[in-house]
Amino acid sequence: MIARMATILFVDDEPLTRKLLAQAAQILGHRGLTAATVEEALLSADTDPPDLIVTDINLNGTRSLDLINQLHSAPKTKLIPVITLSAMHPADIQAEAQAAGAVASLEKPVRLQTLLEVIRRHAPKN
Repeated sequence: MIARMATILFVDDEPLTRKLLAQAAQILGHRGLTAATVEEALLSADTDPPDLIVTDINLNGTRSLDLINQLHSAPKTKLIPVITLSAMHPADIQAEAQAAGAVASLEKPVRLQTLLEVIRRHAPKN
C-alpha cells in the first residue's frame, strides 16, 4: 500500500528551522509549507488547508495558543491537527496547548524519525 502524501504547514519564526522542517517533510515524501507568523499561518491554512500543522510554541512574542484557538474557531480549519514545537517544554505550557486543542508536543531539535512518526500518527489517512 502506498501512503498518501501529506501537506504539512510548519510555523516558526526562525527561518532555518522552517526550512529544515519543510525539507525534512519533503525527504519523507510529503509537502512542506512554511509560515513565520500567526497571520501568515492563518492565511496559508485558509488558502491551502494542510493536513497537519506543526507550530513553535513562541512566535516572536506571540504564543501559538492564539493560532490554535483561531484555527479551531474557523470552520475550514477546525479539524486540522496541530502539534506544538519548542526548545523548552514546561509541563504547564504543554497542558495549556493540549487544552487549546494541540494533539501533541515535540521538543527541538526534532529527529527525522520522530517527525515521520508524528506525520503517520496525526495526518489524515484519506
